[in-house]
Formats: sequence, structure tokens, C-alpha cells
Amino acid sequence: MRNAHTSIRKFSSRKIARSKKASYPPEECFNSEFIKEIEQSIQDVKDGKGTKYDSLEDLFASYEK
Repeated sequence: MRNAHTSIRKFSSRKIARSKKASYPPEECFNSEFIKEIEQSIQDVKDGKGTKYDSLEDLFASYEK
């Protein structure tokens, strides 16, 4: 018969891998206008309408303005 402490020790010595699968709420939970706005923002960035910075310091300087 196994002891509970032995089982815990053996269990804790192994790495337990969790599933890295992301779980998201169904799309029906979101407002359709919100989804359209996000899709438009993504398309704007793909079309080159996003702001590009030469360095991280330039990015932070733009936030300070």
C-alpha cells in the first residue's frame, strides 16, 4: 500500500505540463461593432498607416508629449 506522502513526493518531482492552448470566449460575446473596429485597426496597420519609431526612446518621448 502506498503512503500519501510518497505519492506527493513522486508527484512533485515530475514536471506537469499544462496545455498551452489559449481559450477565448466565443465571438458572439463581443459587440459586432467592436469586432469591426478591431479588424479595421489591424488592416490599417497592414496598409502602413501605423506609426513607426526608430528607437524605444522615440516611442517613450511620443507618450510624454
